[in-house]
Amino acid sequence: MDIRSAQYLVAVVEQGSVTAAADVLHISQPSLSQAIRSLERTLDTTLLERTTRGVTPTPAGLAVVASARKLLADVTRAEDAVAAVVELRKGELSLAVQSDLAIDPVARLTGLLHAASPGITFTTTAAPSPHEVRALVRDGSCELGFVERTPGSGTSDVLREIMLGVQETVLSIPAPLASGLADPVPLESVKDLPMIVETMTAGHVYLVDRGVKLENVVVEVADRLAVREMVAQGVGMALLPRPIAEQDAPASVARSLHPSVTRETILVHRDGALSPAAAAFIERLTSPR
Repeated sequence: MDIRSAQYLVAVVEQGSVTAAADVLHISQPSLSQAIRSLERTLDTTLLERTTRGVTPTPAGLAVVASARKLLADVTRAEDAVAAVVELRKGELSLAVQSDLAIDPVARLTGLLHAASPGITFTTTAAPSPHEVRALVRDGSCELGFVERTPGSGTSDVLREIMLGVQETVLSIPAPLASGLADPVPLESVKDLPMIVETMTAGHVYLVDRGVKLENVVVEVADRLAVREMVAQGVGMALLPRPIAEQDAPASVARSLHPSVTRETILVHRDGALSPAAAAFIERLTSPR
């Protein structure tokens, strides 16, 4: 029994006659009668008894009508669910996130879509490197990915890229230690400062930029929030994106580096159709604000 047959049968039973049901369905009476007879042949049973007062369902017809009503209710629920997703009242969006981008810009950007469409739920998968984020998006584990653009990262890649912005990396310094440092801080001098780092590389080698390697790492932690807290408690200094570093004032001071250290952040996704939630996310990123 298909959806149309279910609609026809239920309409005839509810209206009590083929003529009245045909009017409600906006089809001709012969077409409706033919459809009911075809359904009866398919099921090999009589569904309706025709009398001078109209039609009534047979015992078999009552059972089929119950199934038809359930089918139509299920279709309505499915249509409502699809509409909710398309209209962004509901939906799910899976994000692959380079670990050190989880706070900025990912938290800020997901907040923009959540404010407009609070029914959308987000799941995030953290990955330590751009390569791993791209792999999660490429194999379909996640729909969108947030990564740092690295030299050659897009070579032979099937993913599309959208520029998000440029992050300035600054030195986050416990307030009591800031007075003894130049402003801006020479990049070369950072290698000898007591540094707190987020564990991200094998071999405990931490390169800053332009070949500068940190030589005085006092703490390695797995979480960026712990890095910030340790700076605020005076354990050491850290290299952080400016928006994150400035959140800890006045416990810490954000100071620029010279030469400056920046990185481009991008969003990646597979080519082809996106879910309504992902399309809305990208539209909000790319529309003028």
